Amino acid sequence: MPSRSISDLIPSMQDLYHKFEKAMAENGMPFASDQGTGFIVTQTLRTAAEQEAYYVQGRRVLEAVNELRKRVGLLPITETENKHTVTQTMNSKHLEGKAFDIAMLKDGKVLWSNYLYDKAGPVGESVGLKWGGRFKDKKGDPRPDRPHFEVA
Repeated sequence: MPSRSISDLIPSMQDLYHKFEKAMAENGMPFASDQGTGFIVTQTLRTAAEQEAYYVQGRRVLEAVNELRKRVGLLPITETENKHTVTQTMNSKHLEGKAFDIAMLKDGKVLWSNYLYDKAGPVGESVGLKWGGRFKDKKGDPRPDRPHFEVA
């Protein structure tokens, strides 16, 4: 199961995370807020097997995807969920402890609305993080991963 622990990040990334957490609070989005807007950390360090389980989503048949997910302790997904890719790479910064993902909260509930991540992204950039909301694919077309932050 992928880690959520900040201590699993490399020391320089831990420092950036703590700056991010402080800046988020200063911008009205505190960690684990059950009132108003906030955020939680959903992933930090991943193993190569966990990364593969994410990578195959949307690229292989559901049975194969769920078998890989099961092996690494992830819950199975549905056919509808398997129509979408999760990651564009097998060489993620998560493998090195140089990335974390968040989920935005509104009144204690996780929301995946882009506008919330579009508020958090510039906060991360302001403390020196690279925000996945600005990612592009190999052709240069936008391929945002809004919950993702990594070393710049």
